[in-house]
Amino acid sequence: MKRPIFDSLVETASDHHGYVTTLQARAAGLDPTQLRLLARSGRLEHVARGVYRVPVLPRSEHDDLAFAIAWARGRAVVSYESALVLHGLSNVNPSVVHLTAPPDNYPRAQGSGLVRIHRRHLPVNDVTVVDGLPVTTVARTIVDCQELGTDPAQLRLAISSARQSGKLSASQAAKIKMLMDHRGVPT
Repeated sequence: MKRPIFDSLVETASDHHGYVTTLQARAAGLDPTQLRLLARSGRLEHVARGVYRVPVLPRSEHDDLAFAIAWARGRAVVSYESALVLHGLSNVNPSVVHLTAPPDNYPRAQGSGLVRIHRRHLPVNDVTVVDGLPVTTVARTIVDCQELGTDPAQLRLAISSARQSGKLSASQAAKIKMLMDHRGVPT
């Protein structure tokens, strides 16, 4: 195997928190057989069907989120309570990683117990990037969490934290609070 191809694979993985998918490897010039050989030799870790990790790259605090996005074929964004955590707005501790993916995205079955997929099309202006990961915007996240039934105290904390950090404008906060009041959520 040519070293530059593996270097390209490592570079791709470094842009995705250490993870690389079979599709990304193909784009770098590697076929699935080479990925399996690299996994057997220890240069890659096979973590789920179609998802590998480069073990020499350090793990990040958002490793679970990066894995979930790779598992969903890179066509999903972090959302709901997982997005609250990624934005640093709340003390929620979701038991699964919440992702929002287009309705036609059907990720691999293996590993799905750790991920909850919400299916819908998201407008481009409802998606941003935090720590290199695609995630719903703060406003979209809070509204989604309210619909999910997240503890109202956590939502109040998220709104307050987002206002203080400048991640949410006064008018956005007012709209969200009005929506929550309309739905009977104490604010």
